[in-house]
Amino acid sequence: MKNNYVKKVCICAVMAALFVPLEMLAANFGKIAFLDNYQIPISCFPLIIASVMFGVSWGGATALVAAFVSQLAMGYGINWSTVIWIIPTVVYALTVALLHKVLGKKDSFPLFALELFISAVVLSTFNIGASYLSNYITGGKAVANLIAIFASLKLVGGIAFAVIFAVITPPIIKRIQKTVKL
Repeated sequence: MKNNYVKKVCICAVMAALFVPLEMLAANFGKIAFLDNYQIPISCFPLIIASVMFGVSWGGATALVAAFVSQLAMGYGINWSTVIWIIPTVVYALTVALLHKVLGKKDSFPLFALELFISAVVLSTFNIGASYLSNYITGGKAVANLIAIFASLKLVGGIAFAVIFAVITPPIIKRIQKTVKL
């Protein structure tokens, strides 16, 4: 029992650690592709693994640690916006875990893709809300057209990566479980 707990902590720590460089890569992708507000959701992959393998509490804790460390590593520091930008990541991991608990016990590709798609929509919605709230608090004027474009790009990226993650996640999880013997 105790050995299993240590394995879970280690795997979740690795997933949180993987989130940080993937988040940095994702944040800089938009600048490379001249889409300043677009971020490909590759950093979500470690959160999916932790949430699917270990459930709500472990997935949420992994996301909380990962998002907090990511905020610090990206130079944003600790201020009022730290919490605003941590919330979408934690809600995403919790959504993945809850949907997987309810729908995902059947090992069905369409159901898993649906779980990840719904989670991507939730993440996009919370990110858009965080962007708007952050902009509002700092006194900026949020422009409806930019938010609409941002939302559509996030949803398209979310759909694409939901399918990609639905394909690659199950074999990786099986491999981790076989290797670590959980």
